[in-house]
Amino acid sequence: VVVMGVVMGVRVSLPVCCSAGCGSSRVSGAFPLQFRLSPYSSVRLSGARHRHNSSYGKGASRCLATSGNGESSSFKQMLSAEQILEIPIERRRRTTAEECPFCADAPIKENDSRCLGICRLPTNVSNPPQYFPHELQDCADAVNLQLKAMRDINDPRKDHGVQVLYEFAVDAGTMERSRYFGFSSDMYHYDHFQGKALNHMNGLVSCQSWEIEEEFVRDDGRTQCHVKVLDKAGKERFFIFIMVVRSFGKWENCWNTHRLFEAEDAEYNSKYLQFV
Repeated sequence: VVVMGVVMGVRVSLPVCCSAGCGSSRVSGAFPLQFRLSPYSSVRLSGARHRHNSSYGKGASRCLATSGNGESSSFKQMLSAEQILEIPIERRRRTTAEECPFCADAPIKENDSRCLGICRLPTNVSNPPQYFPHELQDCADAVNLQLKAMRDINDPRKDHGVQVLYEFAVDAGTMERSRYFGFSSDMYHYDHFQGKALNHMNGLVSCQSWEIEEEFVRDDGRTQCHVKVLDKAGKERFFIFIMVVRSFGKWENCWNTHRLFEAEDAEYNSKYLQFV
């Protein structure tokens, strides 16, 4: 008979001699295993429940020859190193990520996984976004590229437009709280940013057209852009971009978005302006 179990994270088969009256038992494992079977104990044997019986009259086990302390000396055997290496290791079940179309044909990595992380964190893919900050861009160029990306949001891949917004965001990847959306939120995780952008910037998603109506320098030195957008339903929406030129980091000397939120009316009033 065979007892199935997991030893040190490896599934192994433990052969046990359990013939009535045999007087011996043997367990193979990666280290010494000691068992005590009470008269009412049961073990899983080849998919069936096998009950260990003992002789109540003489107090001796029908199955195991026990020593004076009640433990079977035959259970103290262990496999040699060569025998351990001969034990087949069952490959774990493939994860959902490994079955996805992005990772199915990928080579197995050192951690025994095929997952490339494409479907879960687009910023980790080898292909960067098609639009990104550049020193030759002016403020209007940076705004127009982001709007174009949101118009064609799923070209060349799903939610590519949101990835472009994140690439242009000043606070992207920082641990501090940000008012990029007007309200206080974190910008460290792209996943969180993606959900908030699709919710609060839904007027930019697949929009029909846009126009930068005004661009001016604020008292604090940042540049504020007022953009009128015709959304996918044909409704006029109004958005405020607050842009800055980065003085350090990956996009040094490039125009980046410091704040982006929707205005309440055509006069570009917003309750967030006093906080940003």
